[in-house]
Amino acid sequence: MVKRVDYHIHTTFSDGEGSYKEVIDRARELNLESIAITDHFDPYDPNPSINNIREMDLIEHFSMIKEYACKKGQRVICGIETCTDFYGKIRLSDRVIKNCEIIITSPHYIEYGGSIIPGKYYDDKFWTAYKNKVINMAKGSGNILGHMESYLPYGSMLVPNTTTFEGRIRLAQKIANRYFDEKYIDELIDTLRFSNKAIELHCMTKSPRDWVIDKLSQNNIPMSIGSDAHALDAVGMIDWGIEKIKGHKCIQYSI
Repeated sequence: MVKRVDYHIHTTFSDGEGSYKEVIDRARELNLESIAITDHFDPYDPNPSINNIREMDLIEHFSMIKEYACKKGQRVICGIETCTDFYGKIRLSDRVIKNCEIIITSPHYIEYGGSIIPGKYYDDKFWTAYKNKVINMAKGSGNILGHMESYLPYGSMLVPNTTTFEGRIRLAQKIANRYFDEKYIDELIDTLRFSNKAIELHCMTKSPRDWVIDKLSQNNIPMSIGSDAHALDAVGMIDWGIEKIKGHKCIQYSI
């Protein structure tokens, strides 16, 4: 039986639009069995609203979440979404790691020394660096490898005021089809099999691609369902992930 869980949700603590109380209330309304509040926490993130978050505030955030979740009778897992260094190392203190019940490692940025030109989306060297980092992240610590085929770190490649959210999703799909070939996916699967990390079914962007999900399923790689909700009304938007779990006989990641 597929569990109705949402293991990737943001709140106003980082860059979400709903408070943790509103998120928990929404999860109760939707009868979600379990959710994970995974706000961004990364001292190396280029976004000041993320890199300025203090450890003590994060831990207090967890405490308040647990207290309210207990009061409401909603199962909530406390964790973070973070990026690693190029070699897949999580740059967090032991204190933070100890207090996290779940850690999603997502490739939000790439250490790349080449020139990035707006409008030049098909930079072979950049996407080679991206794939190498994702493989390293799959080897490293953390529970889930997040959105490896969507929300790609091409922000500096975009021509200002020329793209929509839907357009960026389509662009990510084109990049995936061009660069994320079967050889790369096979290497990623071999790495995940060794590290025992799960792959995220990213419901907001309906990724990864169907044939990738099929391969992951064939190789018994655990898959985690997440909405990556930033807006309150996106919490629990997991139907796509539920159908993929059913249709591909995947192993559902759970805590």
